[in-house]
Amino acid sequence: MAVDERTIGDGLRRLAGRAEPVDGEMMAALVLRSAGRRRRTGWAVGVAGTAAALAFGAVAVTNLPDPGDRTVAEVDPTFTGLTLAPTPPPATAPPIEGLPANTPEQFRQVRDCMPQGGPVHGMDGERRVPQHGVAEDFRLLAESRDKLGVTQLMGSRKGLVLCTPGVLDVSYPERPIFTYWGHEEPGSLAFDGPLAVDVHGTQTQSEVNPGTDGDPVFMVVAGRAAERVRRVEIAWASGQRMEASLSGGFFIARTRVTKRSATLPKVDVTAYDADGKVLDARKGLENLFPGALDVDD
Repeated sequence: MAVDERTIGDGLRRLAGRAEPVDGEMMAALVLRSAGRRRRTGWAVGVAGTAAALAFGAVAVTNLPDPGDRTVAEVDPTFTGLTLAPTPPPATAPPIEGLPANTPEQFRQVRDCMPQGGPVHGMDGERRVPQHGVAEDFRLLAESRDKLGVTQLMGSRKGLVLCTPGVLDVSYPERPIFTYWGHEEPGSLAFDGPLAVDVHGTQTQSEVNPGTDGDPVFMVVAGRAAERVRRVEIAWASGQRMEASLSGGFFIARTRVTKRSATLPKVDVTAYDADGKVLDARKGLENLFPGALDVDD
């Protein structure tokens, strides 16, 4: 008898109708055998396990009888071997004073940014620097997005990390390197005036297969803004003007570098209130590269 969805479904309905408390493993085996012993697929194994769980409560299906008479399913990662595992609930982001609340999805992006569990050494992306904190200390603050990707500003109470995630099959992620707020240890969220520019540096999207023009490099400006600031404008050295992404008192902007040079061009940053009045203007900013002294510097 051929194994198909209708045959298995009919078998499941007949077995579920009996509604007698039996062993979950035995029930799964019976469903499989009722559909025939030929052409068994991973899908059939998955359905049998699901039927046992639904008919008799939360039953983990493991070590089904006659292991030589079945195949192991290649399915969702939450289905490990022949054990039905519940999809883990999304992690919540506990509130941190001075930082915006994050949704579970935003908090996931924070953790994805730091696969080593926190910021890493500037010269070794596999080596975490404990004094710079752990991923759970950080929240997603703001992001600058364009057609090539995104650069995100992550922050803790001590400092920030710039994250440029990789694009699947296109590019690799940047290393999450830590910078103290204000470039001074121990770092503090507090600042004087309407505006604090904390970073003026670059992020690279290292491509899997770079084009003739090389890997895309982006100039990035990021920092903090007072509550009365409603707009932050960036004037790049090229003459281009861009409105930064401003969220919850933090801002970030990025633009692709088309002409490479040994030095980073200067930049102007201007803060405006709700009426368009200039609250602060920083002209000719330079040498605000991301990074902090590591343990062996």
